Amino acid sequence: MANYTSAPEEEYDVLIEGDLKDNEAEQCDRYDAQVLSAQLVPQICSLVFLAGLLGNIVVVLILVKYKGLKHVENIYFLNLAVSNLCFLLTLPFWAYTASHGGSLGDAMCKFLVGLCSAGLYGEALFNVLLTVQRYLVFLHVQRFSWATRTTPCGIITSVLAWVIVVILAILPECMFYKPQMEGQVYTCTFSRPPFLPMDETFQKHFLTLMMNILVLAFPLFILIFSYVQMRKTLRFRERKYDLFKLVFAIVVVFLLIWAPYNVAVFLSAFKEHFSLHDCKSNYDLDRSVQITKIIATTHCCVNPLLYVFLDKAFRKYLHRLFHLHNSTPLQPSEESAQGASRGEHVRSTQV
Repeated sequence: MANYTSAPEEEYDVLIEGDLKDNEAEQCDRYDAQVLSAQLVPQICSLVFLAGLLGNIVVVLILVKYKGLKHVENIYFLNLAVSNLCFLLTLPFWAYTASHGGSLGDAMCKFLVGLCSAGLYGEALFNVLLTVQRYLVFLHVQRFSWATRTTPCGIITSVLAWVIVVILAILPECMFYKPQMEGQVYTCTFSRPPFLPMDETFQKHFLTLMMNILVLAFPLFILIFSYVQMRKTLRFRERKYDLFKLVFAIVVVFLLIWAPYNVAVFLSAFKEHFSLHDCKSNYDLDRSVQITKIIATTHCCVNPLLYVFLDKAFRKYLHRLFHLHNSTPLQPSEESAQGASRGEHVRSTQV
């Protein structure tokens, strides 16, 4: 007892103050994505999968059986449907992971990430190709007018587009892929992008910027540039340019659905640069990423609906496909409404 000395009150107070701060930091809980995933993701993914699968298969049948693939825009529309089908095939697995706690193997999860990226980036790129093709035909750019309406052009540009998707999107995401760690178990979940939990800041920033440029910024720039140039001419108001209006609607809806998710992922990846690293900001960003991704998933069902509402020829072929009435073959005058939008002054041909 003789050697006992009491600790100074100042040091004891500082120790308690530090402990309180640590306790307060521990109380800053992260957003629990599993709660919302278990409640909504299985139902939404299942409904979107069934509706999108039916709609896009109908689109493929009408394009192949009735409209044909002799025109570039039909080839691009077919690739849009294939891109949607690639994305749709991942939804049952995401629904399974949401209801079973993300219990998928690492190889399977990497395959799903690649297939999902193929669908997303493929649709973005073919939206750009459709916009550029309509722009060149509309303005009668003689150097490209004939080439952009021929089947070889559509096939070559489609193959190049898929090569770009594989090189610029699928390979980087699969190379930088890292399964998410929850507790002591690696999981594969729908709620967050696979690259956000990574410790490598460069890879996370690179993949985020790549997605925002290819999916949001580049298609938006091409759309605005084409629309502004076309609005300068009075011909834009004519009915024969309804095909471009259909393309315009498809691209605009795609951007509106995916823009919130891209912005949320961008802010989450670069939160240190925007002073969003506090507890509340982290919670709000994690929740925003999950909610906007659930909303973005519904884009797979939209294109078939736009065809039904904005494409008169598509509605006629849809009636014929399901034998809703005794439809007769489209007359040359009806085909010319569609063909004129392709070639403007080129003779229409029967499908």
